Amino acid sequence: MKKQHSLKRRLLLLSGVAAIMCTSCIFIPPKEEVETVKTEVGKDENGKDVLKKDGLTLVWQDEFKYTGVPDTSKWKYQTGHGNPYGWGNNEQQNYIDNTTVAKTAIVNGEYLTIKAYKEGNEWKSARLNSIQSWKYGYIEARMKITDRAGAWPAFWMMPQDSVYGPWPKSGEIDIMENAPATAGLHKLFSSLHAEGHNSANPESIGSKKFDNKLSSEWHTVGIRWTENKIACYYDDVLVGEYINNGTGYKDWPYDQKFYIILNLAIGGNLGGDDYVGNLNGQAEFLIDYVRVYQ
Repeated sequence: MKKQHSLKRRLLLLSGVAAIMCTSCIFIPPKEEVETVKTEVGKDENGKDVLKKDGLTLVWQDEFKYTGVPDTSKWKYQTGHGNPYGWGNNEQQNYIDNTTVAKTAIVNGEYLTIKAYKEGNEWKSARLNSIQSWKYGYIEARMKITDRAGAWPAFWMMPQDSVYGPWPKSGEIDIMENAPATAGLHKLFSSLHAEGHNSANPESIGSKKFDNKLSSEWHTVGIRWTENKIACYYDDVLVGEYINNGTGYKDWPYDQKFYIILNLAIGGNLGGDDYVGNLNGQAEFLIDYVRVYQ
């Protein structure tokens, strides 16, 4: 009997050691760190409160806390069907100037609405360009994204002087695009164009699939742009970046001043002409604010 108890105790001890050894061999992957940026209140050189982001200070903004049309000291309209027709992407809309009567760009005291609507056989919409341009900084906007097949809202930048020549040589920075008909529902994507990467083969700086609340919830999209890289953030979380490879303007024309563009296109290569009828004659793109930090 004593031998049996001793044997049982030994077996139990061995099984316990084995369990400990097996447990100690389990691999627990380290937590992946997520790079984020923060908006904070700081002080300027005069001691006044100013917004800061990623160590940079707010230098330009439109919070849209007024009513009527967008502030003409900050924005100008780019109008027409584009040259060539469809702004080079076979888009359907005609951008109109509503500096007198707010029809396609409407500020209600809380946010800007870019509204595309069909009048007769023609789609009308707005394309707003910032009057000021910047080189480097953190550029962001808080938006409710259209997220409807047939529509193509965008928040992007183009060069002020195109110092390296016409598109795509002088670059294009697409901070946010949404094209459900061709890129998929509930998805945002961000990319760069240059001579070395353009048109159907741009350089991606991030994308993300959201849920069906994308059009009803506010999301912030921004880029941190330096002489060495352009990093993209969705809701203050890094989603991708592009590094200056040092080969010159063919891959890095992003060393000059760029201005901001907000627009809502209809149909075309990315908007999707086959889906425009599902819009029932109108679509909206809401912008809570646009900010530039340097």
